[in-house]
Amino acid sequence: MKHRIHALLIGAALSLATCGLSHAKSEFISLSTTPVWPIFSVADSNIVYTVSSVGRGGAGVLEVTLTAGAMPPGVTATFSPSVLRFTGNQLTAQTATLTIACQSLIPVDSFPFTITGTSRNETITITNLVEFTPQFVATRPATLYMDNLGNTDLRVRGLGATGKTYQIQATYDLANPVWTPLGLSTADGNGRFTFFTAQEAVAPARFYRAVEYAPAP
Repeated sequence: MKHRIHALLIGAALSLATCGLSHAKSEFISLSTTPVWPIFSVADSNIVYTVSSVGRGGAGVLEVTLTAGAMPPGVTATFSPSVLRFTGNQLTAQTATLTIACQSLIPVDSFPFTITGTSRNETITITNLVEFTPQFVATRPATLYMDNLGNTDLRVRGLGATGKTYQIQATYDLANPVWTPLGLSTADGNGRFTFFTAQEAVAPARFYRAVEYAPAP
């Protein structure tokens, strides 16, 4: 059976202007983001997404204000910059970052949330709703994300298959790798697992992977 990820990005646009918009007028064209995994995360559980907007300044300056909604309790979202500014009469893309502060170690991409861009004449709202099929959740390969906790402490956050146990391994050389086992971690019902380790203070770069673990019979 072919495993599939269903990533659904719903866009709804409400135009408050008249139907006779001229190309000379400022127009808010589109809003988009990448809904699956963020571009990176840091140790205090901040999660960062890229949000892109396309607009045309036309006869005046077009300013699009970005907001986020439908976040879980205790989660905050901030944009940098919070206002995208367009000038001129050509289609132009502007990019902002969305930083989500989450107390949970599970990234917010497992929850649906909305991003809204509002200009003087138009409002566009998109919904980040990521759904994994049960078959994929049960078999997907592990993906790792690293958080530097300060000093030499590291947190390895992984997304793998539901209920699977993974052996975390490390190597100093990817050209001729010798993988050293560091320990085990078991994925929860959403396929998430966490492992804590320490990087040697004077060691060169170290690389990590998660391998599905099956104890010897």
